[in-house]
Amino acid sequence: MSELTPQEAPVALLPETGEQAVRTARRMVADVLDDCRRAGCEAAGNRADDVLLVVSELVTNACRHAGGADEVRVRWQGGELFVEVEDASDVVPREPADEAKGETGGYGCQLVTALADHWGVRPRHEAGTGADGACGKTVYAGFELA
Repeated sequence: MSELTPQEAPVALLPETGEQAVRTARRMVADVLDDCRRAGCEAAGNRADDVLLVVSELVTNACRHAGGADEVRVRWQGGELFVEVEDASDVVPREPADEAKGETGGYGCQLVTALADHWGVRPRHEAGTGADGACGKTVYAGFELA
């Protein structure tokens, strides 16, 4: 992949579940960041820890709250790195009430907001792929690297 220009670096993956899904997704995104860095984007190396932490959070949340990540995509386009995690749940991530936060979680939205330049949620429009007939969603995060 090192021969590709950053704009040509889309990657798709159907990860496993749980910790293995997080490891696989992080490895995939780290490879794209390395390719971007080798292509001359110094910011890809400088922001790698932030990007990888957000990837871990998004995939972990998909596994914990939506039955797994159906697909993880990463692309480098126009000086920005985009990470997208699809799952089969229609439930939109939101910051929990303060009393729901604790040692085992509840800080994911704050973390993603602090580290990504922007993030959000798009509904999937495929016919009910989830166990309950839900269409699912794509949670995305963008990182400016130019």
